[in-house]
Amino acid sequence: MRVISRMTAVVTASVALVAVLSISASAQHLISSRAGFVNRADGKVMILRQDSFDGEKGRASLGSQMRNGDRLFTEAGSYSELLLNPGSYLRMNENAEVRAVNTSLMQISFEIVSGAVNLEVGEVDKKTPIEIVTRAGNLYVVKEGIYRIEAKGGMISVAARQGDIQLGTRDQALIGKGYKIPRGKSAMFNDSSSPVLAKIDKDKIDNFDVWCFNRAQTLVSANQMALRQSRNSNSLAYGWFFDPFNSCYTFMPRRGLFYSPYGFGFFNSFGNCFTCGYGPYGYYYNPYNYPNNGGGGAGTPNAPARVVAGIDRAPIQRSMESRRVDSASTFDSGVASRGGFGDIGGSRTVSSSASTSVISMPVPSRGGDSGGGAAPSRPSRP
Repeated sequence: MRVISRMTAVVTASVALVAVLSISASAQHLISSRAGFVNRADGKVMILRQDSFDGEKGRASLGSQMRNGDRLFTEAGSYSELLLNPGSYLRMNENAEVRAVNTSLMQISFEIVSGAVNLEVGEVDKKTPIEIVTRAGNLYVVKEGIYRIEAKGGMISVAARQGDIQLGTRDQALIGKGYKIPRGKSAMFNDSSSPVLAKIDKDKIDNFDVWCFNRAQTLVSANQMALRQSRNSNSLAYGWFFDPFNSCYTFMPRRGLFYSPYGFGFFNSFGNCFTCGYGPYGYYYNPYNYPNNGGGGAGTPNAPARVVAGIDRAPIQRSMESRRVDSASTFDSGVASRGGFGDIGGSRTVSSSASTSVISMPVPSRGGDSGGGAAPSRPSRP
C-alpha cells in the first residue's frame, strides 16, 4: 500500500508540475483587447483613474492597464511606453500627460494634454485609424510610421518622421481628405492658425528620441530572446509575448518576418528567425556578407535601414558621428529637446556632445520594473 501511495503521490506531483508549466508557458502570451497597457515605466510614472474619488494619483508600472478617462503622467527624468494595437506603441517624454479617450482596439484614441509623445505604428487598419486628440485639432494615423507630437501652451507640434499623419475629422481621414503632414515634414499650429509645414532636421535628435530608439532595440532583442528560448519552428501566437529577460512584452507578427518602422526585423518562430543564431543581438551581424544591404539585418539585401530620427536612411551603427543630442529645451522644427537623460532602463548614458553620440543596445535585465510599486508577477520561462 505504501508503494502504491508513493506512486500515486509521484504521479500527482508530476501532473501538478506539468499543469504549472503549462500555465506559465501560456501566461507569456498577452491576450489584450485594450490599448493603454503600460509596457515600461522608467522613473516616476503616475496614473489618475477616471473614477478616483479623491483625485489622488497612484504609481504606474509594468502591467498597469489604462481605462477610458484615465490619465498618465511622467515626472522629470521619467519616460513611459504604452502598448496600442499589436506592433504599435505610444511613448511619453518626461513631464508629459496623456488621457485615454478610447482604449478599444477598433477605435484607439488618446489625448495629449501636455508634453511630447512618440508614436511607433507598425500596423494600422485604414478603416480604424489611431486618433490623437489635441486642443488644436485631432490627428489620425492611417499609415505605419514614426510620429512625434508635442503640446506646449496653445501650440501643437507634429513631426512625421516616417509615414503620413492627417489633421481633421475621422470622416476626412477615412477618405484621405484631411490635412496631410507627409513624411519628413513637421507642422506647428494652434486652434486659430493653419499648420505651417517645415522640413525636419534629420540630424537633430534629443534624449527622448534616443530613449525611443533604444526601446525599439529592446523590443526586437526581446523578440529574438523569446524565440531562442522556445527553439520552436512552429509559429508563436500573434500579438504580445512576455520576455522576462528584458522585463517587457514584445511583438510576435502574424507572418514570418515583420519590419518595424525603425527597420528592425521581428519573427514569429525560431525556424523563421535567420538572425537568432548570431551573437547576443543577432541583427547586428551579417553572415551572408552583404556589405551594402542598407543596414537592415543579417542576410537581407533589401531590408530597410534602421533609423533614429526617422528620415535618416543611412545604416545605424553603434557609434554615430556628428549626431546632435540637444540638452536645452527647444520647440522648433517639431522637435522638442529635453535634458537630464541618464542610465535609464538599462540604456547607456548618452552624451550631449555635438561630435559623437553612442546609441547602444539596452542590456537585458532580470530585475523588476523601474517604475516603482510592486513588481508584477511574471511567467516562468518555458
